[in-house]
Order: sequence, then structure tokens, then C-alpha cells
Amino acid sequence: MERTYTVDELLGAVKRRWRWMAVVAAAVFAVAALVIARLPNEYRARALVMVEPLHPHPDLVVPVISRTLDERVKSVRSQVYARQLMATAIEELKLYSQVREKDGMDAAVDALRNDTEVHGEGDDAFSITVRSRDAAVAAKTANRLSELFIEGNLQVRAGQVARTRDVIAQQLAQMRGELGKSEAKIAAFKRANASTLPELNEARMRERDQLAKQIEVETGFIQTAQQRIDLIGVLPAGRMEQQVDDLRAKLGTARAALTPEHPDVQALSRELGNAQVRLEQAKARAAANDLELRRMSEAIGRGRKNIAQHQARMAEVDKLVAAAPLTATQLAELDRDAEMLKVKVTQLVSKKAEAEITADLEAKSAPTEFRVLESASAPAMPGSPNRPQMLLLALLAALALGSAVAVGQELSDRTLRSEGEAVALALPVLATVPRLHRAGAGRVLALPAMQGEQG
Repeated sequence: MERTYTVDELLGAVKRRWRWMAVVAAAVFAVAALVIARLPNEYRARALVMVEPLHPHPDLVVPVISRTLDERVKSVRSQVYARQLMATAIEELKLYSQVREKDGMDAAVDALRNDTEVHGEGDDAFSITVRSRDAAVAAKTANRLSELFIEGNLQVRAGQVARTRDVIAQQLAQMRGELGKSEAKIAAFKRANASTLPELNEARMRERDQLAKQIEVETGFIQTAQQRIDLIGVLPAGRMEQQVDDLRAKLGTARAALTPEHPDVQALSRELGNAQVRLEQAKARAAANDLELRRMSEAIGRGRKNIAQHQARMAEVDKLVAAAPLTATQLAELDRDAEMLKVKVTQLVSKKAEAEITADLEAKSAPTEFRVLESASAPAMPGSPNRPQMLLLALLAALALGSAVAVGQELSDRTLRSEGEAVALALPVLATVPRLHRAGAGRVLALPAMQGEQG
């Protein structure tokens, strides 16, 4: 039969077996107290470092390193835990000699990291806390870590400023080289497209107007010369010679048929004479006008040739003017690239000057940028272990263990403690024993045979 217990019954069991509980609790507490007493003392030394960043006036110089103060304080932990800084402190202070001899410097660095804590203190300070079994060693280590951090940070800052300045100088030299190439490219483009440069359009248009006027003048001169040629060719000598021949033929026919005194013969003779006079005059004029005709013809040829040349030049000018927009677009792209490079060069020159000013300010203000507000001192009292707290916890644990032992013994006891438990066995009653009241008597009836049967 399984027995169940109430809370009161368990408390009663503890009261009945208080001796066992006391013995176990006392033994456990004694062992725990001995162990706590033998724990080594651990001292904690704390150094407080103040960060005072450089704040030049923004109108004078733009900061080259744009890290905010909050970001710098957050990076302190990784800087303090850096292997080089830790190893330097370990070698200078001769820390963890046994660990170094056994496992090397890396194990010693890990041990110092485990014994070091870095915490931000407000917005512009941080603390370095070191744990050690030696109070003086803890204070020296905390102070030395603070000093090494400040020295390393100042070197890093100076290096950052120098690298920034060098990078800006390299970029400036590179931009100047690119600007020189761009300007040379523009000059070569202008030489290759000298005839279609947009700045020549105005001159081209004036030239075209002059060519148009010259063509107009040449055209007018040709028209005038042609008119004179037409006037010269109105009464050609050949036609007059034909007229004289016709009159001679008529006169011959008339003389053959009529007498010389006949009026028709005389009229034809007078008309022939007049025609011969006009022919001689026409021949004289033709001889005089022949030179003028040749001169006018040559002038007309020259005029037409000049017009053709002027028209060809006008076509060439029109082609150059039409090509100017494309040249202007390409030249504008080249000029835009060059202007952008000039702007970059100007900005880099300004940044270089700002970097020089920042470097000078960093060099002058470096000693005051970090300041140790509180140096670590050797603590008089250990920071751990907290022996009163540990003893209190040991006492509670001992009492809990003693109570558990008492309850365990009660649960393993097969003794019948009430009439109800006996009735539940459903066995015949052989005899009854009156209850005996005696101090410390807790058992009423023990039935070994029943225990054997249940088992």
C-alpha cells in the first residue's frame, strides 16, 4: 500500500527526526564554511578616464575624422581588450607568470581579459576595472591599462589624421592628373574640330552674308555684260552682207533687162551703194565690238566661275554651321567633365588645407584629449568573495538538505502510525494494545509480518 502525506504530516516527520536533520545540516554547513573560508580574496581596482574631444570651430575647419564621441566610447572596450595592449601590460607588470610558462602569452592575455571589465560612464568617460588576488597588482594593472589605452589611442588618432592627409594628397594628385588629361583632350578635340567650333558660327554667318552679296554683285555684272553682248549682236555683219548680195543680184537682173538710166536700175544702184556703206560701217563696228565682246565674254566666264566658287564656299560654310551643334554638344560634355574635375580639385585642396589644420590641432591638443579622472588605488577590502552572503546561502542549503534527509527517512519507514492504516490492511485483529503516552514515542504498532507480505 502506498502511503500519502500531508504537509502537516511531513512537518511532523521533520520534528520527529530533527536530530538527523541537525546533524546533516551542521555537517554540510561546516564543510561549506570551511570551503568559503579557504576561498582566496579577490580585489577590484577601478580607474576612470575622461574623454575630452577636440572641438574646432566649424567655420575654421571641417573635422577630418567624423567619429562621434559616443562611437568612440563604445569602441573603448575593443581597444582595451586588444592583444598588443594586454600583452604589453602583462610583460611590463610581469603578470600571470605561471600561465605564461605553461600555456603561453595568448592564455595570459585571455586571463587578463577575463579579469578586466570596461564600462561606459556617462557620455564622455569610461572605467577600467581589474580583478586580482593582490590589491596592489590590481591597482597597477588598471592604471597601466589606462595609460596604454591613452597612448595607443593618441597614436591611432595621429595616424588617422596623417593617413587622411596622405589619402587626400594622393587623391588631389590623381585629380590634377585627370584634369590635365581632360584639358589636353579638350585641346586636341578643338584642334581636330577647329572648323566646326561653335564660337566660329558668328564669323561663319558673316562670311556667308558676304558671299551672298558677292554672288549678287557677280550676277548683276553678268546680266549687264550679257545685255551689252546682246546689243552688240543686234546687227551682225553677216546678215548685212547677205542683203548686199541680194541687192547686187537684183541690180544685175535689172541691168540685163533695163537701160542704165532706167529709174529702177538707178534706185537699185543707190540702194546697193547705201547697203555697201552700211556694211562697211557694220564691219567697222564689228571690228570695234569684237574686242568688247571677247572682254565681256571673259568677264561673264570669270563671274560665273566666281559665283560657282562662292556657292561652293557657301555650301561648305553651311555644312560647317550644321556640324557645329554636334561639335558643341561633344565639347560641352568634355567641358562639363573638366569642370567637375576642377570642382573636385578645389574641394580636395580645401580638404587638404583643413587636414593640415586638423593635424596641427591634433598634435597640440593630444595631451589633453584624454584625462585620468580617478587613478586606481589598492583597495583595502576584497571585492569578492562575499562571505556573509555565501555563508547565508550555505546555511539555507544545509537546512534544505537536512530537511530532505529527514523527509526521505520518513518516506522509507514502513511503520503503521494510525488505526486507519491498520484497518486498510483488511487483516483479522489478533490483539489490541492500548496507546502509551511517552515523551518521544511516535510509533504505535509495528508488524514485521505485514512488511514482509507487502514486500
